[in-house]
Amino acid sequence: MRKSICSVLIPAVFFAGCAGRQANPMPVYLPGDENRSCEGLKAEIAQLQVDMARILPKTDKGLTNALWAGAGVFTLGIGFIFMDLKDAEKIEFDAMRQRHNRLLIYAAEKDCDMVGVRAEEIPSLKQQKKKAEKILKQQKQETKNK
Repeated sequence: MRKSICSVLIPAVFFAGCAGRQANPMPVYLPGDENRSCEGLKAEIAQLQVDMARILPKTDKGLTNALWAGAGVFTLGIGFIFMDLKDAEKIEFDAMRQRHNRLLIYAAEKDCDMVGVRAEEIPSLKQQKKKAEKILKQQKQETKNK
C-alpha cells in the first residue's frame, strides 16, 4: 500500500515544478520613454490595450485548475500534472497594465491628442474583480426590490 502511494506521490511532486510556464513581464519603464513623441506613445498605448485584451481571459485559472485537481484525484495524480500554478498571465498582464498607465502619464504631460485610443488608467485585476462584485450585488438588490 505504501509503495503504491509513494509511486504516485513522487512523480506528482516531481512534475509539480512543471506546473505552468515562467512569467516574462515587460519592463514598466524603458529608457527614453519620457522623450517619445505623441504618435509613438499613442501607438504603444494602443498596442498594449490590444495585448491586454488578448491576455485578460487567460488570467483566471481557478476553474481550470479545479477541474484538473478533480481529475487528479480520480486518475491517481495524473490530472495534477496539467495544473497551472505559476500565474504567468496575471504577472504579465499586471506589468502591461503598469506600463500602459505610465505611458498615459507621459502622454498627459505632453498634452497629446489621444483620439482613437481609450485614454484612461486600467485598474488592477483585484480592483476589477471588486468592481464587478459590487455591480453584481447592486443588480441583485435591484432584482429583489422589483
